Amino acid sequence: MNQKRKFLYQPAPLSSIILWSWTFCLLFLALIVGLEVSAKLQWIAYLLGIIFLVLTWAQIHYRHIYLDNGIIRVSRVINRNWVHIRLKDVQELHVSKYRLGFIYGGKIYSFIMPLNSIIELSNIIGETKEEALK
Repeated sequence: MNQKRKFLYQPAPLSSIILWSWTFCLLFLALIVGLEVSAKLQWIAYLLGIIFLVLTWAQIHYRHIYLDNGIIRVSRVINRNWVHIRLKDVQELHVSKYRLGFIYGGKIYSFIMPLNSIIELSNIIGETKEEALK
């Protein structure tokens, strides 16, 4: 299978909630500082706002799943060591409406993705597993 695809994802639900909560804390802190502090310290509010925008951009831009020649590469925001997953070694694929989960190498991976991406990726994993069994 020589497909090249790219999917957007968010990490497991609890991790996603925690990460986005910290990101929005920066936004709220910027708003509070901007409204409460005098005009001389407005640069702090602007700086916090810029940090919020950069973090938001990074959390959306750097979270991709790349599918290439039977290998899934998962990019992450903070850890630049991408995870490489061979499709034929994926175990216990679990698909729900907006969540794709599986076990690979003894680790549990769970991703929040759009429904059409989940359907396509689960079909590709299933086809690869069938080809490996033949």
